[in-house]
Amino acid sequence: MILKSLDGYLYARGIESWFAKYLTSHEQPDLLDAHFMWPDGVGVSRLARRFHYPFVVTLRGTINPRLRKHLMRPQMAGALRAADAVISVSRAMADIAVALGARREKVHVIPNGVDTSLFRPVPREEARRLLALPSDVPLVVTVANMLPAKGHHDLLEAAAALPADVHLVFVGPAPNAAYLARLKAIVAQRGLTRRVHFMGKRSQQEVAACLNAADVHVLASYSEGCPNVVLESLACGTPVVGTTVGGIPDIVTTGRNGLLVPPGNPSALTGALRAALARQWSRKDLRQTVAHRSWKAVAEEVLAVFNTAARASQTERQQPHAERPTSRPPPTP
Repeated sequence: MILKSLDGYLYARGIESWFAKYLTSHEQPDLLDAHFMWPDGVGVSRLARRFHYPFVVTLRGTINPRLRKHLMRPQMAGALRAADAVISVSRAMADIAVALGARREKVHVIPNGVDTSLFRPVPREEARRLLALPSDVPLVVTVANMLPAKGHHDLLEAAAALPADVHLVFVGPAPNAAYLARLKAIVAQRGLTRRVHFMGKRSQQEVAACLNAADVHVLASYSEGCPNVVLESLACGTPVVGTTVGGIPDIVTTGRNGLLVPPGNPSALTGALRAALARQWSRKDLRQTVAHRSWKAVAEEVLAVFNTAARASQTERQQPHAERPTSRPPPTP
């Protein structure tokens, strides 16, 4: 893991010569854009300094697991301080960026968008028939990679305390075979074999069908950026039970389009799922809570930040004594 701290440096070195050649034969860019903090943001900050271009970093979640890495944190802080703008997909990560030294006025919260043409309400019975899921039982669906950080083990403990007719469907790839085996062992130990279904990785169209088939969609994560699947669920008219991490509280408002619980708390999950299953939700109203978050709207918001950052940088470069922020990180928040 020590060498992983060199990822940003190696990222920049790996494309530096290509980028130099690109600049000699193409139109000059207005700015550089890095779509993840690590290693992209760190690498692009080096290229921006080397070639004298403004740059923007978008925080999408990769900053979270690296905050405690003492060799990575200062590099991320330096890149954030030097950035001409920072886009965050959640308020939580925007606060992290400011704590690491980014200037508040240069940090913009722009949550992800959703394809409302694909993710739209269809009759629940029709969706269940397409997926060969039970048509006459309460159905809870979770769509996420089968990884410990997604809290699936907590969800199984919560499901064990739900009424015996409630079924639980897991949708998503299993990159960690040991964790999947652990989940299946919990299913057997808790007597949930008949009620729990592992559907594996599915296409986007099938994911949309799964979200429509559900009475409730749940995301029990310990860490998130701005999970697209929460937006997609609501666009399908399905309420969400989610944890209070990352961008989930930016999307889900308790009582309006779902319920929020603390991470790592199976009993709270059980209570929220019971309440969500007992309530009659308006699918039309649920969809309206995210209908404005089209990808076109998101693109326009991002473009506005790019234009402002490029203009501000150009003005700054025209001032002979202007200095860019130093890359020295602030004290640990």
